[in-house]
Amino acid sequence: MGFLAMGGLVLTGWLLERLGWRAVAGLLMGAGAGLLWLIPLRALVVACEVRGWKALLGPRRGISWGLLIWLGMVRDAVNTFLPVARVGGEFVAIRLLRLKGVSGASASASVVVETSVTLVLQVATTLCGIALMLPMVGARIALPGLWLGAAGAVIVVATFVAVQLRVGLGELVDRTLGRVLRMMGRQDLPLLPGLDRRVSDLYRRPVILLRCAFWQLTGFLGGAAEIGVLAALMHVPLTVEQVFVFEALIQAVHSVSFVVPGALGVQEGGFVGLAVLLGVAPDAALGIALGRRLRQFAIGLPVLISWQWQEWRLRRLSSVEAAPMGG
Repeated sequence: MGFLAMGGLVLTGWLLERLGWRAVAGLLMGAGAGLLWLIPLRALVVACEVRGWKALLGPRRGISWGLLIWLGMVRDAVNTFLPVARVGGEFVAIRLLRLKGVSGASASASVVVETSVTLVLQVATTLCGIALMLPMVGARIALPGLWLGAAGAVIVVATFVAVQLRVGLGELVDRTLGRVLRMMGRQDLPLLPGLDRRVSDLYRRPVILLRCAFWQLTGFLGGAAEIGVLAALMHVPLTVEQVFVFEALIQAVHSVSFVVPGALGVQEGGFVGLAVLLGVAPDAALGIALGRRLRQFAIGLPVLISWQWQEWRLRRLSSVEAAPMGG
């Protein structure tokens, strides 16, 4: 994955050279201190998203909204900056929830179902983005390939949800990877008892699922607003429809490029490619993409430091508690 990240940086550098780094830098400099508004805006987006997550967790002592916002930012930062194929943040969040007293099954089920809801909404918003884009691009795009990719995404998401409901993730892992490990003479996987039952229970509560979907959709609209704010700061004229298309399809690009840490280069290339189709200046689109990248660094790096400090603190407490026993 380090090789892919390096390739992404090279691609970003090539785009800057090709489109004119002075023009892109001028756009960012023109936005100036206004870029700082992206930080509270992103915090608001994460706050909306974790409201949906909290609905799946249910009322719990010691699990405040503020804690979940921090956990949501940790998830984002880990998935963006570390080579974990955009799933490592979920495991970190589950671990930290367990340390706060939430059972492993409940914590894991909330993340699994939230991820499923997010994927369903992402497919829906991507299809809406494609529908909005088609009148703008006319015959300049290969329709069969585009719709084939969308159909493939629908099948993948439907299969993921069906496995949870019909088989169970724990059961599926035991049948596949667990069987391989046993054939190799190793122990079974340490599966979480009650995970599949807890996932099924959540899927039988449509009101909670709709509440989660509502807040996830609100978070998506907040992400689109970020693009609108960046465009306004850089004096790039974008319509509401263009803003929606950018956000919907860039999120889809992020999902399919999960093996590239932070979608480095892919995000920037996606913005430029969409700009060409939508009739937006490519250097302006690259400026918007890099503005979003700066926000990711401004929030993600401090959050990663705070997470590592928390991990160090927990290890120190564990060593202090174990010291008398060792003595």
